Amino acid sequence: MHNVIDRTNRFYIEMSKQVLSEKEYDLLQKLLIEKMPLTQAAEQYGFTSNYVEELYEKTCNKVKAVTELMCEIDHYKKKLQALKRQLNPNPSPAQIRKEKKEKDRQKLLYDSQFPFSRRMYSMFVVLDVRTFGDLADIPLKDFQHFRGFKIKCKEELIAFIEFENTAYLFKGFSRWKKAPIIQLK
Repeated sequence: MHNVIDRTNRFYIEMSKQVLSEKEYDLLQKLLIEKMPLTQAAEQYGFTSNYVEELYEKTCNKVKAVTELMCEIDHYKKKLQALKRQLNPNPSPAQIRKEKKEKDRQKLLYDSQFPFSRRMYSMFVVLDVRTFGDLADIPLKDFQHFRGFKIKCKEELIAFIEFENTAYLFKGFSRWKKAPIIQLK
């Protein structure tokens, strides 16, 4: 559970980096990530504990406001799409495919119900792959060049792509899944 909390804290801090001052960012980093006690942070910055507590609350409120703003932006994007559909209630098949493809590319890999192995999860972390689109941007033939990507990983990736029914996102998938993995020496 702590790992999830730490990742959430890290996410909020990174999202808020653009709106916080350097002092506020450093303070949040110390309190949330490094788990520094409030009194120790106050001593390090030469402030009173009350001031650090107020600054922490103010900073958290800023982050909360930014997060709410992002949610509001997403809400208005969805509303815009609905209005576009009202304007053009019978989109062409090409428009439908384009919207579906874009929606599928935005899906997060970690939201999938597919049971990934630890090796595959760590490969996603190393490759900085978070969404289906990130994964689809890597040419399938390049996977065999990644360290640790062997037959089992290929089988798992094929199973995942077929499980999610997203083969259309991966160029040359049908040929690649039949081709053997060439082990480099």
